[in-house]
Amino acid sequence: MPNWPTDINQIGSISSIIGLIVTVFLFFEARSIKNSFIRRARLPEVNRELLKFTSQLSERLKNWESQKTEAIETFSQIKALLQNIKPKLPSEEKRKVDEYLQKLHPKRYLIIEGSLSDLTEDDAWDRYTELSGLVTTLQQLAKDSKWD
Repeated sequence: MPNWPTDINQIGSISSIIGLIVTVFLFFEARSIKNSFIRRARLPEVNRELLKFTSQLSERLKNWESQKTEAIETFSQIKALLQNIKPKLPSEEKRKVDEYLQKLHPKRYLIIEGSLSDLTEDDAWDRYTELSGLVTTLQQLAKDSKWD
């Protein structure tokens, strides 16, 4: 004679485990879809602002001696934009933004973070060159997200 209560209990336990797995999967999938929509809406806007600031930075770097303060201010604005968009990016682009933000504030004595005001003209041009590549990457991501 079958043991109905035990069999039903086991089926219920297995169903609960399967339901938990499906719930966790759906949670991550919904988060991915949400980030995709946020990225599709915000990334083009951030890209326009980054292009504007990158252009301003280029002009200010050409006149480093007279516009150093303004150039550093522009770096700060770019930093804020990148920090804002970073959580909305896929992992590869997020890593690139993290790397750029770390280079923007080089370490002194291996652990103490330097200041933007410590940038030399050559350092600023190096950061500008890296920023141009990052902006291109983010522009391509915006184009790719139209196909998601």
